[in-house]
Amino acid sequence: MSDDCAPAGQGDYVVQQGDSIVSIACSAGLLPDTVWNDQANAALKELRKNGELLLPGDRLTVTPIRPKVLDRATGNRHVFRRKSVPATVTLFLLDDEGAPFAGKKYEASIEDVLHSGTTGDDGKVEVPIEPGSREGELKVWLDEPGLPSPWICELRLGELYPIEHTIGVQQRLSNLGLYAGDFDGEAGTPTKAAISAFQAEQKLTTSGEIDQATRDKLVEVHKV
Repeated sequence: MSDDCAPAGQGDYVVQQGDSIVSIACSAGLLPDTVWNDQANAALKELRKNGELLLPGDRLTVTPIRPKVLDRATGNRHVFRRKSVPATVTLFLLDDEGAPFAGKKYEASIEDVLHSGTTGDDGKVEVPIEPGSREGELKVWLDEPGLPSPWICELRLGELYPIEHTIGVQQRLSNLGLYAGDFDGEAGTPTKAAISAFQAEQKLTTSGEIDQATRDKLVEVHKV
């Protein structure tokens, strides 16, 4: 593991690869905000900012469910509403020039549940998923010269590292089509070359180094 981003937090639950605040809370029968806004997790929340970008090894306090008792008169009809836990996976499909693939038919299979539609004007694909979903497949009928149709992409959900970790940088560069190496957390020659390409593309100082300006721009372009 790279030493530029270490696990944090002090709770009893140790985050595993693929975990997110939604999947952790759902497994415990809690709402995500109940866990993420727990004062015991305040330091980790301040550090990570986003509960969907936890680092394996992070620690969370997950307080057990506390039963809620309500007094209601007998002989009457009472309606109780259970709060839902919405979760989605969102993707933006862009060409090499950054132009969106708009109005393209797609099919997304997430844990064997099929969703279909067309991409938005910004190339956006947004699909509802069950909390804790880990994998899926996206097919997009691009219908563009020289491109496969359908274009097929394997989806690995919940595995994006924080941008502060070199693996998080490599993952985002890979999703942007600039890095084809392993997610090893090592800022070696392939990673530096991809960083340089991204910096040049975004008109940043081309150093091949992972500085804060590059991290910030990666998050902006990658959208998370």
